[in-house]
Amino acid sequence: MTADTKAERQERTQTEAFVERCLDIDASDLTPDAEKRSHTLFLDLLGVMLGSAPTAESSQIVRDTIRVVYGQGDATVVGESEGSPTPAAAFANATIAHGIELDDTHSGASIHAGTVVIPAALAVGETEGATGTELLEAIVSGYECMIRISRAANPAELYRRGFHPTATCGVFGAALAAARLKGLSLEETVNAVGIAGSFSGGNQEYLATGTLSKRIQPGGAAQGGVLAAELASRGYTGPETILEGTNGFLAAYAGGGDVDRLFADIDDGYEFEITRTGIKPHACCRYNQTPIDAALQIQREHDVDPDDIDAIHVDLLGPAMDIVAEPRDNKVRPRGQTDAQFSLHYSVAVALVAGEAFLEQFDEPYLSDERVLSLADAVQVEHDPELDAHYPDYFPARVTIRTTDGEEHTAHLETCGGDPANPLSAEFLDYKYRTLAGRSLDETELAELHALATDLPNVDRVETLTAYLRG
Repeated sequence: MTADTKAERQERTQTEAFVERCLDIDASDLTPDAEKRSHTLFLDLLGVMLGSAPTAESSQIVRDTIRVVYGQGDATVVGESEGSPTPAAAFANATIAHGIELDDTHSGASIHAGTVVIPAALAVGETEGATGTELLEAIVSGYECMIRISRAANPAELYRRGFHPTATCGVFGAALAAARLKGLSLEETVNAVGIAGSFSGGNQEYLATGTLSKRIQPGGAAQGGVLAAELASRGYTGPETILEGTNGFLAAYAGGGDVDRLFADIDDGYEFEITRTGIKPHACCRYNQTPIDAALQIQREHDVDPDDIDAIHVDLLGPAMDIVAEPRDNKVRPRGQTDAQFSLHYSVAVALVAGEAFLEQFDEPYLSDERVLSLADAVQVEHDPELDAHYPDYFPARVTIRTTDGEEHTAHLETCGGDPANPLSAEFLDYKYRTLAGRSLDETELAELHALATDLPNVDRVETLTAYLRG
């Protein structure tokens, strides 16, 4: 992957140069680390989808809706025995993948790339008869596109304006992955990305009351991207300056952004953005992950009993405050699962009481457990401007726990477990996959799907993989 100079890029639109750069990614370009990370993230999201489909409220509603509204087609919806039309399957599976807050995250872009790109790629790859190698290339290209657009926009600016970066930027990554799998030309793919800009949406108002609408926004992005590629394949056109134009995405959604960040750091030694993507150990917002790790570290190292805790102080990044820390009254008494997953107070408290913050900890009986709620009330969160210097590449946090006998213990972490700089153990990754996918598959199926998902170049057809996702 080689870089154009700025002068060379100015001979055509920035959007076209960027799209060509993403399309140029080939499986042979991937380093062993990049290919391994791609397989790890792919398997992780398959596990998340298989764990979410049969149990998450949002997943069940979407599965029911797909059956009634869209009818039958050739693409797999997780947990359904009958197929659905390709855009509908992308929509359903992306919503399902986001249904339990355990899908992958990229700190620098502050987005969940896999939850949009992988469902879109699976749906199109299955209906187009793609190979495993073609699927791998489309996924890496889609991650690259989606993540770089969010970084160019500046995720803090998107949040400030009320946008949900995963949804607003995700539609472009889905469009590019779908266009690649459909074998579109560069011109057609630029049109697909341009059309996708008309489908870019998703806002943060779900935080006001903890509604399910958060789950559906990646679904809309995946569906919009697939539809954009289909329209472009039939001659529909979109603006070739959708990213940098006067009324383009960066101007309209981010006040201008920095278009040069689309091309930053691309050279012969470049590692793709997929290698900088992390895996979640805790079933809640990414901004809660580091504080949870810090609190659990203190508990382990100092044998702190939750009943002996008098106060918990958390120093946090500025961009996280409005998402997981304020308004305080809502955060200390979450009104449901989504509310709890976006409450730093609750997430730290339940992790200390239960010893973990996985799926069960964000549901009853924990949601009304007086020990958890009392401890959540003891959590005080403050913005520390010094921590912002590390954002968005790292999400640091500092946690201090004071016990009833006056002892104080502090842990300051630069990033959480699951970030590429602080990887999770192979044992935990296997536990997460088996625990989640085991809700839908038996032991033999778990092993077979694991083998296929971690060796995509040797998969002849995508439908060999998706067969394990059907009900």
